[in-house]
Amino acid sequence: MAAKQTSAIFVPCRITAGTTWGNACIHAVGPKLVVISSTLPLPVGGYVDIRRGTLVVIGRVLLLRDDRFGIRTQDPVSATALVNEPRLAQRPAAGDQVDRRHGSRERPPLSLAAQAERSRRLSATLQFAALTAAASGGAYLLASHLYLALAVPFTRISAVLGS
Repeated sequence: MAAKQTSAIFVPCRITAGTTWGNACIHAVGPKLVVISSTLPLPVGGYVDIRRGTLVVIGRVLLLRDDRFGIRTQDPVSATALVNEPRLAQRPAAGDQVDRRHGSRERPPLSLAAQAERSRRLSATLQFAALTAAASGGAYLLASHLYLALAVPFTRISAVLGS
């Protein structure tokens, strides 16, 4: 089995740890490993976003050695894609970026009419279930009382007829 290759490169990028942005440089890329240097203090075990142009690499800081950080990425990283990705002339607009760690993936709040319709459907379902349970219970109670009421006379009739 062939060993996984690590590519030595020199690619400037931007990095964020929490809410702080800083400049960084990618020095080596493996299938799920990126080695970078940055003046930004990165905590071991913390998560970082590395951005080069429109590419976003998310990873966790595994080790710190001298002025370099080893970052294990969520997805495989291509050294060719990082090298060929052009730097952006300006920062993307705030609406263009989706921060995956916050509530941007949550459902939008329902309108008042949608909430009312949802509540109406839920109450209709619960009402149907309650009425079905009550009707079933009443039918069972009626059937059991009818059985007890008719069991005694039929027992006497079968005894008289000479069973």
